[in-house]
Amino acid sequence: MDVKKKLFKATLFQKKYNLSILLTEKYANNQNNIKVINVVGTNGKGSVSNYLHRQLMLNYHRVGLFTSPAFLSHSDRIKINNKVISDNDLKRIIKEIKPEIKKYQLTFFEIWVLICIKYFLEQKIEIAVIEAGIGGTLDATNVFNNQLAVLLTSIGYDHTEILGNNLEIIIQNKVGIVKNNCNLFISASCKKDFPLIVKYLDSDRIITSEVYPQAINYYQEFNVGLVIKFLKVFNLKINYEFFKVNPVLGRFTQLSKNPYFIIDGAHNPEGIQACIHTFEMLHNLNRNEVLVLYASSQKKDYIQNSTLLKEHFGNNLYITEFHHPMTWKINNIKTGNNVKNWKKLLLQNKTKNILVCGSLYFIPLVYQFYLERM
Repeated sequence: MDVKKKLFKATLFQKKYNLSILLTEKYANNQNNIKVINVVGTNGKGSVSNYLHRQLMLNYHRVGLFTSPAFLSHSDRIKINNKVISDNDLKRIIKEIKPEIKKYQLTFFEIWVLICIKYFLEQKIEIAVIEAGIGGTLDATNVFNNQLAVLLTSIGYDHTEILGNNLEIIIQNKVGIVKNNCNLFISASCKKDFPLIVKYLDSDRIITSEVYPQAINYYQEFNVGLVIKFLKVFNLKINYEFFKVNPVLGRFTQLSKNPYFIIDGAHNPEGIQACIHTFEMLHNLNRNEVLVLYASSQKKDYIQNSTLLKEHFGNNLYITEFHHPMTWKINNIKTGNNVKNWKKLLLQNKTKNILVCGSLYFIPLVYQFYLERM
């Protein structure tokens, strides 16, 4: 279905939201009937949310999952027991809330949170994993008060136009989503930021996790360790086999191994550094044996991102634009080989090892192209 037309040309994010007002005035805050686990952080939120969702299905009959951004279909954001919301349900709910969208001037992301709330309540789920879009207190998902826990995956710079460039303010925003007497579980990657975190939450409410060395790659060692710590504290069943697969498409996904074709939605400096480190851990492959293709959204720190890639991969780095309103412009970017036609580049290098990284608006386009042409 053409969801974009249904949801109008709404703003993606902003510093002030009206969803909480709508939920108070029209829904008696019934979103608080849903027990939730909020997932916040700069990177790793999607992986943690999906890993956790699968494990919770061993412990509950009906488990909801709300994630962002979508990868292939807008509907991917909302699932129950790993089943995506149907087109019929989605169309029906959008029709029901259309007057409220206009009256309360909801942003694009607020609309999806509202759809999620209505659907989860209708379907009588027992618990839901809710992934933040950006930040914590400055996020549309900051409307749920019935928290079982909050999981913090990582801390870095992203969405700085909303969250700012001050790390302490970013941490304050992420930690600020913790409500009532809820505990905050933090990834091992956040240990270095503990002195700042305890400024905004009592240390006895912070539970630190360890890395899980048996994870499928460096990316997931921290994410899996965080999920395991949460499950163990709440004495929930764990199936370690679930951790042997990549939980989300586009997060260092190896589409082929001979030659390698890897797609990774690393779009901020922390993510780019993790991508490089994960690449370095691949066996029998070095930086001189790979073609790297990078494309950014216009609001990301593409100068630092592309500089990090250039420093590591040198002349093997290619940069490109893509068909999307959020794409950057590469005319004045000098950190890589500028390529206008990225599809032609990939087709001409089918026998080479390829790493594609950057915007999560770009990675799905590459994935679809790979399935159709590579």
